[in-house]
Parts: sequence; C-alpha cells; structure tokens
Amino acid sequence: MADRNILPLGIFETSTQPLIPDITLNDPANRRIKVITIGAGLSGIMNAYNIQKECRNVEHVVYEKNGDLGGVWFENTYPGVACDVPSHSYAYHFAPNADWPRFLSKGKDIWEYFDRVATVFDLRKYMQFNTEVIGATWNESKSKWCVKIRDNSLLEEDAVSEQWCDVLLYATGLLNNWKWPAVEGRESFKGRVIHTTNWPKDYQAEQWKGQRVAVVGSGASSIQVVPSLQPYVKHIDVFARSAVWFVQMVEGYPQDYVYTEPELKKFREKPGELVKHAKFLEDQLNGRWDVFFMGSQAQEFAQKKFKARMKALIKDNRLLEGFTPKWSYGCRRVTPGDPYISAIQKPNVDVHFYPSCHHRSKRFDTVICATGFDVSFKPRFPIIGRNGVSLTEKWSTAPLSYFGVTVPDMPNFMNGTPLGFFYALGDYAIQIINKIQAEDLKSVEPKKDVTRSFGKHCQDWVKESVFADDCNSWYKDAGPEISSMYPGSVLHYREMLKNVRWEDYHIQYRNQNNMWAFMGNGFSLPQKTPNMDLSPYIEENKIDPRWLKALRSGQGLKKSTLKTGGPLPYRMANGTHLTNGVNGAH
Repeated sequence: MADRNILPLGIFETSTQPLIPDITLNDPANRRIKVITIGAGLSGIMNAYNIQKECRNVEHVVYEKNGDLGGVWFENTYPGVACDVPSHSYAYHFAPNADWPRFLSKGKDIWEYFDRVATVFDLRKYMQFNTEVIGATWNESKSKWCVKIRDNSLLEEDAVSEQWCDVLLYATGLLNNWKWPAVEGRESFKGRVIHTTNWPKDYQAEQWKGQRVAVVGSGASSIQVVPSLQPYVKHIDVFARSAVWFVQMVEGYPQDYVYTEPELKKFREKPGELVKHAKFLEDQLNGRWDVFFMGSQAQEFAQKKFKARMKALIKDNRLLEGFTPKWSYGCRRVTPGDPYISAIQKPNVDVHFYPSCHHRSKRFDTVICATGFDVSFKPRFPIIGRNGVSLTEKWSTAPLSYFGVTVPDMPNFMNGTPLGFFYALGDYAIQIINKIQAEDLKSVEPKKDVTRSFGKHCQDWVKESVFADDCNSWYKDAGPEISSMYPGSVLHYREMLKNVRWEDYHIQYRNQNNMWAFMGNGFSLPQKTPNMDLSPYIEENKIDPRWLKALRSGQGLKKSTLKTGGPLPYRMANGTHLTNGVNGAH
C-alpha cells in the first residue's frame, strides 16, 4: 500500500540517533537572534523597516555615530547640497514620496523624507544615536560578533562597552569620510579653509558676501556649491582636475524642475499616478544599459548628444575644451550641472584646469575644498573575522566580495551597497537572517573559490565596458583592477539576488550532532497555530485559467462520467487512498 508519508530514508541504529528537540518547524520562537546594523543612513533605515516587517523574535539595534538618522544627508549642509538622482528614484519602494518638491531634491528635502519614514513606521526605537562602533570581532566559540561601541554622550571611562550579535550588517556608506586635498600651503594659509562635508554653521551668506573664494575640485559638491556662492561673492576661482559629462538626467525634466501643486495633489490622492510617474523616471534610467559598452551605438549616440549639448551651453571655447571629457560617456559618474555651467561663465568666476594652474599664487579670503571623500571600501575601524582575518587588510588592495554583499572569512556579515542596488540587498539580507534563525545555523559565509571566480568574472566583463577607459572615478581602484563595479544593470543585480544561491555558501549548524535538528518533532507551524491555513497548497489562484475555462465549457469531459449511480470512472490501485495515518490524519 502506498503511504504519502513513507520515504526511503534509510535505517539507522537506535544508539546513533540524535535526540529530537521538541520544537516546531519554522517557528521563530525556537531561537531569538540579535542583529546589529552599523549606520542609520539610507541602508540602515531600510534594514530597520525590513526586519520589523519580515522577522519575528529578532532583536535589532542600529548604532549611529551622529545625533540623528540620515547619514550623508544629516552630515552634509553645504550651500546647494542636493542629490543628482531623480527624487522619485531616491525613495523606498514601501514608502514612495508624493511630496518631493523638486525633480532633483535638496539635502534638506531628503533628510525630511527619511525623518518622516522613521516617524510613520516608528523606526527610531531601534536606533541608538551618538553611539559609534569602534570595532567588531567574530567569536568562533560563541558564533557571534562582539561589537565594541562608544557612547559619545558619556565620559571617557564609561563610554566604551561591548555588545553581542548573531548577524552584523555594515551600513556605514562611503560618502562621509571626507579628505583634504594635497594643496601646497594649506596648513600655513592665514585665511579660512573649509571642506564642503564639514561646513561650519558660522560661514553663511553674510560671511562669504564680498569675499574672494577659491573652490578646489570639479566633482558633485563643487558643481553644487559654486552656483550657490557665485551671485554673492566678489570673485570665485575654481580649480578643476577632471572633465565632466554634463547631462540632462531625464527628457522633459530640466534640473531645476519644481513640481506644481496640482501635480503634488494628484500624487497624494492617487497612488497609482505616483507609481506611474516613478516608473516613468525609473524606466528611462534602467533603459540605458547598452550605453556602458565600449564602441556601442548607444555609447556613440550619447557622446554625440551630450557633446552637442555642452557646446550649446558653454560659449567659452577654453572652458568647453577643459570640461569636455576625452573618455567614454559613463566612465566617470555623469552629472547634471546646468546652474554650474551658467555660474562659471559669469564675470566674477575664473576656472583653472590642472596641471596648467600649478605653481601660481593668488590671494583668497576663503579656500573651499570640494574634493569629496575617502571612498576606499576599507572599514574605518577594526573588523576581525574568522581565524583573525582583518577586513581592513583584506580590502587594502581591492574590496573583493561576493556580489558586494558577503565576504569570505566574515561569517554572518553583510555589506551595504550603493543606491539602486540596496533594494535588492535588503531582501537578500532578510533571507539570510531568516535562514539562520529557522535552521539554527551557526554561520553563513561565502566560499572563497566562488568569490574569487565571481571577481574574475567581474574583471573579464569590465574589460569590454566603458569603465575600463582612462578616467579618474571614485568607483575605480587605484590599481589595475576595477573591483567595485558590478557586471550588469540594476535589474540584472536584482534578479541575481532575488534568491540566495546557497550552494555558494559554507553553512555550519549549531547542533553539531544533527544538522536536521531544526526539523523538530514533525509539526509544521500552521498545525500549532490557531486559525492558520492547514492546506496552503490548495488555492484558487493556483488553478490554471485553461482548466477553469474547461470546467465552464465541459471541454474534454467524457460523457460516461456524467452518469450517476454507476462505478467510478477510475479506481485507485490496490485500494490505496489519499489519506494516511490514524483515521486519515495528514
């Protein structure tokens, strides 16, 4: 007789069978775990929401060194600070923002959005502010991370403590560790020297009005700060090292576009219109992937289009030549910069291009260093993984990782990713957290050979892309390799991370005698939970539409089956029936 619960499992001696724990499969109550997130910026806020929504019996703490959440948007307050990504693409999918005032949002707008998300979903209760992580070490015997924190609000002797967690999420970001440029005489300069990321509160329009100001750099922060100062200062000298692809991000939406009140009202009252608009913008951004291939028609078209646009906007031939890149479109981050283009052509602005401006002296009241950040992926505090491996040393030459998320020798550790990729990372992290809890895992760690193979694939792919061209960019390493570029589009990344490839991981179980102990006593969670569905595999939406059509029309139905009172049209072999166990219990 066939029995639906009988499987060829093999026979074991009773003496070798491990004890079976009296637990229920997939019951979160089986094990409480703790997760620590480092950083309450873009990714940290998302982690707080995802764990709150998707996990049960998980303690989650987010440590943030600043006095509030927001990360880069809390720290950066320089004039003109803004995002160069369309506002509606810079929002969480679970909380699209109907109230973005502009196509490209100011830093204040973004921080207020983050603040609103945290308030609506009550996320601050998971966060500890003014608390800086200063070290993390994996403890093999406990299968936990020991995280050393410093409470910056306490006296030095009471400030440092240790916290333990099962999973460590590294969400510090890259754009907060600012650096001074190598400018000769900076230390001896008698005037004021300011870095855009450390903008002083006492240097505002009243202070810079009428000054002679030098701005060092031609990246995003320079492109934003110069137009904010230009109308008020006596003179600005801009010292530019790199050319820039100045672009229009989305057709039909100039950089300074402000949403009208009727548009905002429509977005608030009709969520479908809000989603439609966000998808319109996102579709344009995601539809340009072919432009990143060297020599492609899309690449040639983009170069021709934006060179013509820059020529139309920049009337000074010297400026046009200096700012027009000699390298492929996309090799370095493209930038919307129409207000900057206008500002640098005003009479009170001079632009000096390296290296022609070397060994020249000028008098200034203030020097503003718009030179960005130390964007190396090396952590700024010790992270010591399995067998004493230091992540700082491991990433001293290149940040080799598995899909930018997990790292060999760093068990139960996940890294943050840039905007666009972080949505996929959030779901990926939840899969790993839930598996650690549900299957009582000791550790999850990517295999070294798999990670190296993935890194090689990335390098092989990059050779055919515009990222291999000769340009300086924050996402290119100092050496010959470009290890921080993912070999595919955002959509491609989302597909690859949709489901964890567990075969790429080393997995260790806490129960060393029985890796299957998590299966427990044979009960499934619905069988132990009142009012849960005990037949979840039977659903109306699983019925094939073709079969529904056949049921309605009688298609394929044998006429003999319409008779009543006769024998069944088929008989189960040997009297086998579909139930099993005592009294047919499933």
